[in-house]
Amino acid sequence: MSGGPALVVVAVDDAGTSDEAVEWAAAEAAVQRCPLHLVHRAGPAAVGDPCGLTLPVTAPQPDTDADLVLADALDLARRIAPDVPMSARPITGPLAPALLAETRRARLLVLGGRPHCRLRQLLVGSVPVAVAAAAACPVVIVRARAKADGGQPGPPRVVVGIDGGAVDAAAIGFAFRAARQRCIPLTAVHAWSPDLPADLDAPAVRAADAERLARRVLDRALAPWLPLYPDVVVRAELVPARPGSALVAGSHGAALLVVGSRGRGPVVGALLGSVGQIALRRGRTPLAIVRAGSAPVAHAS
Repeated sequence: MSGGPALVVVAVDDAGTSDEAVEWAAAEAAVQRCPLHLVHRAGPAAVGDPCGLTLPVTAPQPDTDADLVLADALDLARRIAPDVPMSARPITGPLAPALLAETRRARLLVLGGRPHCRLRQLLVGSVPVAVAAAAACPVVIVRARAKADGGQPGPPRVVVGIDGGAVDAAAIGFAFRAARQRCIPLTAVHAWSPDLPADLDAPAVRAADAERLARRVLDRALAPWLPLYPDVVVRAELVPARPGSALVAGSHGAALLVVGSRGRGPVVGALLGSVGQIALRRGRTPLAIVRAGSAPVAHAS
């Protein structure tokens, strides 16, 4: 999370779904020691995101209303991080292009969202997915806390999903930097499953081979980063499960969950892959979507 303009941008709505996002962004700006900039969609909105992950506006709003929304959000942010320089302004026009323009001068864009949403609703017309696919910086989605959410939180940590593909590098680098800045461990999760053997007398051999291959993928993905971040405690986890389920389960209570994004594809769902889709649908942890090329990958911060 270094190397770009020193600015964290958070999008504020007026529907009660962005308070957690504002709080998270303010704390993040304090951790990164950079200014915080708040934006709010003023004026009539286009078709809204059914999951509340956009900035829904149901009717035209005068600038005075936008100013009030931003003033309330600034007040909240200043209570979290009183020493962080802050600014705010309304944005107009189509939402996704306006947010993409903000990412060109930011090192991080933070969006809020409702705590529950069906997958089909999430992927149809989703502004966060569309923005994350083309953003010039990583995008973090912070869901509003559901009243029914409970259970014991997990230990403080950053969790990153590793699949062995080309999108891993930017996400892993982002995760290492986030862990160092927070002075907390990093957990790298790689899911695997044994091939079904043709010969039922040799399932253990096949499973062992698959596990060894999975371990090699995980070790290779982490190897370039370990010398750059010797002060980050790393736990590498091989999980015999489906990748999306393993990642969501392993990130419960974490400070941040990080996934990579292809940033291309003929349909919206292809931009994130199945793991990113599941993390958006089922995850409760703040989710960082890191598009290949949107974060530094060659040096430590």
